[in-house]
Amino acid sequence: MATRRGVRGKERSAGSSSLSNSRRGSASSYFERSKQPLEILALIAPLVVLYEIGLIFFLRGSHGTLTNGAHESLLRFFSNFGVDPARMNLPTLALPAVALVVVMIVWQILLRKQWSIHLPTVGGMAIESALFALSLLVLAQLISRAFTPAMPDSISQLSPFGKIAISIGAGLYEELIFRMILLSLLHTVFVDLLRMPERWGIGVAIGISAVLFALYHPLKTGAGVLDIRRAAFFLVAGVYFGVLYVVRGFGIAVATHALYDIAVVVLLTDD
Repeated sequence: MATRRGVRGKERSAGSSSLSNSRRGSASSYFERSKQPLEILALIAPLVVLYEIGLIFFLRGSHGTLTNGAHESLLRFFSNFGVDPARMNLPTLALPAVALVVVMIVWQILLRKQWSIHLPTVGGMAIESALFALSLLVLAQLISRAFTPAMPDSISQLSPFGKIAISIGAGLYEELIFRMILLSLLHTVFVDLLRMPERWGIGVAIGISAVLFALYHPLKTGAGVLDIRRAAFFLVAGVYFGVLYVVRGFGIAVATHALYDIAVVVLLTDD
């Protein structure tokens, strides 16, 4: 009897260990899949489409189409290198969106992963992004109580759909420039070229990209005086998105940024 109880105890222990390992494996696979290009593309593709629709129907006015600085920078980049969207039968403003999708597909090809999308993972990424956006709203309130800043007239006069579109565009292309391109480039310089330890290299890259992200935004009051609280918030937000990009990947960083901006511009700003 003693022997049988011992065997049963071992069986229960082995079963518990197997279940624990299965749960850890499931969590690990989720975090890995959430950083894969196809899952990222599935998460951000609706944002890309909504922004392109917004450019056509809600952001176009008598003085041209309203975009964001990051989107305009990408357009200038392509123009400087002689990329002509007309030759590809593409609208000029759609070129960054096409480039973003192409980057995701090329990334998928280079990784040689299976061409299948795990939809529960995409759903989990969307939930994570919403929670991270909510956390940033709380953080903004704690830092400066400036998470409902006065919007420029060009944005405040937009329809709700226009505000949503401009917010999505900021999330997409600011993250593309400041995190995927700039942060990755800085990491390459500090870690791969200068042989800085990985942890320090990532930290310095996040810090520099956060400073440049803050400087990218208007930091002065209407009187031309530097708003310290506003500068502090954008610096912290840059670090926040940088850490999010490194730990949770490009897709969640984009969706978090877009959701945060939507909440600020549409829901929390007084017209």
